Parts: sequence; structure tokens; C-alpha cells
Amino acid sequence: MQISLTPDYSLLAIMVIFIINYFVVSKFFIKPINGVLESREAEARAANEIYESAMARFSEETARMEEQLHVAKRDAAALREKFRADAAAHRASVVDKTAGEAKSIVSDADASLTRAAAEARETIKRESEALARLAAERILGRAV
Repeated sequence: MQISLTPDYSLLAIMVIFIINYFVVSKFFIKPINGVLESREAEARAANEIYESAMARFSEETARMEEQLHVAKRDAAALREKFRADAAAHRASVVDKTAGEAKSIVSDADASLTRAAAEARETIKRESEALARLAAERILGRAV
């Protein structure tokens, strides 16, 4: 049995059918599928770019809001310290005023007490002399 290595016409027909099949499959299946895949990829890229820009804007706005919050906190702390200082100054002035009034009241009371004590001494001195004279008259039985 002898093998023939020369191609026959069926090989040529198979090659023509293969090429026609390739063009048909390429035109009606591969190109539409590639188009869909490419459009999906483009949409994914566009969505990713939109996401990245939105995240960048979000980060910028977050940083801006945090900076505003920091400034507001600093201003609030300064205002709180100002009010505390004003309250401390007012408290000190009220304490000083009250201490001055208390010293005035104490000095007035001290002066009044000193006068009352002096009057009481004078009264005791006069009354003790009168009582001593009266006691001497009664003891002696005559006027002294």
C-alpha cells in the first residue's frame, strides 16, 4: 500500500470553507463580542475615573471641613477663655468690694464697741463710786 502525499482538491475546499467560516464568525460573532467587551471596559474606566474624582473631591471637602472645625474649636476656646477671664475679673472685683465693705463694717462695729465699752466703763465707775458711798453711809450710819 502506497501513501500519496500530494494534496487533492478536498484540501483546497476545506481551506476555502475555513476562510469563509473565519470571516463569517469574525464578522458576526467576534467583532460584536469584542465591541461589547471594549464598551464595558470603557464604561468601567469612565466609572473608575468618576469614582477617583469623587473621592478626591470628598477628601478635599473633608479636609476643608476639618480645618473649619479646627478653626471653630480654636475660636470657641479663645472665646471661652475670654469669658472665663472676664468672670474671674468680675469675681475678683466683687470679692474685693465685699472685703472692703466687710472691713468697713468691722471697723464701724469696732469703733461702736469701743465707744460702748468706754461708756460702760464710765457708767460702772460712776455707779461704783455712788454704790461705794451709799455702802459707806450705810455701814457708818452717817453721810460721807
